[in-house]
Amino acid sequence: MNLKSYVFVAAILIPMQAHAVKNIPITPMQDFNGLSRTEILDKRTQAVKNSIFNDLQPSYYPNSSVFQIEDGLPWISAYEITCHGKGVKGLSRESFAILNPPVMYYPLMAMYNFSENYGCSEVDYLLVNRLTYNESQKRITAHIDYTSFYKKNKYFYNIHLSDTNARDLGYNYVFASKADNIKFKSNNNISTGIVPTRGFYHRGGSCGEPEGCNNYSPYQPELEFYITALPAEIEFKLWKYQPLNKEDKADIEYRLIFD
Repeated sequence: MNLKSYVFVAAILIPMQAHAVKNIPITPMQDFNGLSRTEILDKRTQAVKNSIFNDLQPSYYPNSSVFQIEDGLPWISAYEITCHGKGVKGLSRESFAILNPPVMYYPLMAMYNFSENYGCSEVDYLLVNRLTYNESQKRITAHIDYTSFYKKNKYFYNIHLSDTNARDLGYNYVFASKADNIKFKSNNNISTGIVPTRGFYHRGGSCGEPEGCNNYSPYQPELEFYITALPAEIEFKLWKYQPLNKEDKADIEYRLIFD
């Protein structure tokens, strides 16, 4: 192949590669308090329809094992849980994942009670702020601004991941093939072996309301870790059916980057 041919081929390939990665729009949290089960499931179904999973899973319907929610209940508040440890007033913590299906794994907003320390801020939510999809590699990449969180709070707090989106979308097994600047709390975790996805939503009492509220469960020690330095990253391989071993090609990959 002569030099002109190489230049011609490069001119074709570079634009194709540039278009391989798509930016995925992120939907803000909403207030789910008092909504019916049907209203929530309709929001979820529409969110999936508007996402990359409309093509990947055209026959999607919310998994009843994941959405064990009840009509008319309050939902844990993003602001209240991070600022005061409990409460339901304001935007609902679980709404972020429900409205953003491609966020396969994300930090669950914990009972930090930051109002007693460094004050409260939206940076405490640790929400995914950038999301892309590489169609040729079947890889979703999510970014979280942890630098702002660390500058404000002066400490690397423990992080517990939610896997509800992965499970609801039919990805039943996961393995963390890469973990940079990450220290898992348990010796048996998603980086040491393949584990099933188990997250779901149901009525629970962690919000502090007498009637309970719709929230996330269960606690999964294999999904808890600490960041040791920035940037940090976890790369997940996800399968719909149990693979023979962790070297099997994933059905989809997911990168979670803490910038």
